[in-house]
Amino acid sequence: MITSRWLVLYFITLFADLVLIGLNMDAFRYATKPLLVPLLAAYFLSSSADVPGKQRMWMYGALFSCFLGDVLLMFDTLFLPGLGSFLVGHLFYITFFLTIRYSNPPVPYCKYPLVFLNAAIIIGFILFLMPYLGNLAIPVIVYSLVISITVQSVIHAFHYRHQPAAWYCLIGAILFMLSDSLIALGKFYHPLPAGGILVMLTYGLAQAGLVHGSVKYYLQPQR
Repeated sequence: MITSRWLVLYFITLFADLVLIGLNMDAFRYATKPLLVPLLAAYFLSSSADVPGKQRMWMYGALFSCFLGDVLLMFDTLFLPGLGSFLVGHLFYITFFLTIRYSNPPVPYCKYPLVFLNAAIIIGFILFLMPYLGNLAIPVIVYSLVISITVQSVIHAFHYRHQPAAWYCLIGAILFMLSDSLIALGKFYHPLPAGGILVMLTYGLAQAGLVHGSVKYYLQPQR
């Protein structure tokens, strides 16, 4: 019951943040946006899920890095440090889900069609943006490749037929990649209609999916 309250508070805060974006009241977002990830961390911490100690460390590392990225990206002059913080967060997420994969026997088989599809999407997106990236080309390319690995690590962590919690994580990872793609399009290519709302909605649902799916996975009986 306690954990569900944290999750409810998270979605209430996310809704409030989206309303503030829609009303162009960015100054008030200093009270909503930085609160989102700590609420998810509290949800994860208060969960009764039997998460191994190292796994908890990887998750908290991911959430802290994302929290730091959220704060830094609220300042236009701190785009690169914010990007770097999220990149570190993705490295923690990758480690978290790879650890699940290799402690989830039998090790889930490699889904080659999805590997190639994901690679094609990322490469196509990078090639599309390349003429607009300027001196930020290398950081954006590196970040794009890392987030694609995050998606791959989630795809290959679970047995989807028998572990329904995996779908939350997969949808979360895909939405994370979509949110970051929207940020890149809006910053480097062309401002998007309602771009701020779309970015925050997909990001908020992404983080919730990754954390909630992980909690549900560790709440289920382990084989």
